[in-house]
Amino acid sequence: MPYFPKSRIIENQKANPGEMQTSLGKEYTGPYYITFDGKIFSGANPYSPASKPLVRTLLNKNENESNISPDLNNDTYNSLKTSNLAQLIDPTPFNPKPTPEDYKKGKITRYFARQRNGTQFKIMEISQTSYDNLSNNRGGLNSSLWKVISIFWQISGPLRDVKVNNIRTRAGIIDTNQRVLNNAEKNFIGLKQYLSDLRQFSR
Repeated sequence: MPYFPKSRIIENQKANPGEMQTSLGKEYTGPYYITFDGKIFSGANPYSPASKPLVRTLLNKNENESNISPDLNNDTYNSLKTSNLAQLIDPTPFNPKPTPEDYKKGKITRYFARQRNGTQFKIMEISQTSYDNLSNNRGGLNSSLWKVISIFWQISGPLRDVKVNNIRTRAGIIDTNQRVLNNAEKNFIGLKQYLSDLRQFSR
């Protein structure tokens, strides 16, 4: 298996029943990873033994596809699958507007979507409604193309952690949001770069 730097792959993804199949058409469930050029392979990362190429399916996700006969040849099946994909839409960008109540609480929840394939791993901020629709495969959004995440985002308080005797007594905006992004980046590559302003929305 060729070497890929970690910045060029998405590791430790999970294929549920009906989402993936091998090049021979056999259903695959379990871990997989995506390379920078959009190719998908079985295994948690490029070092997984017996890693094999995979392709996405939309079985059990679309009522129309549930009626596709298993006797159809691959060309017919792929044509029908492409037709169903064309009916799905991408999420639209969203810009959160914290309320006075949010500032009293000191935090908001933010939602993001990232393309599962491609060389850039495009990221956009989305609304909670779009997040829920993508998470639950509804609303006509293309959940096979977009992966989602929600994160806590601190918007009020001190800029830096307040410590007494080296013990944090009050969480700071910058330090807290940095910790959140460090953890989210493990499974959502590119979010740290996208959210470069750790003080965004802060007061």
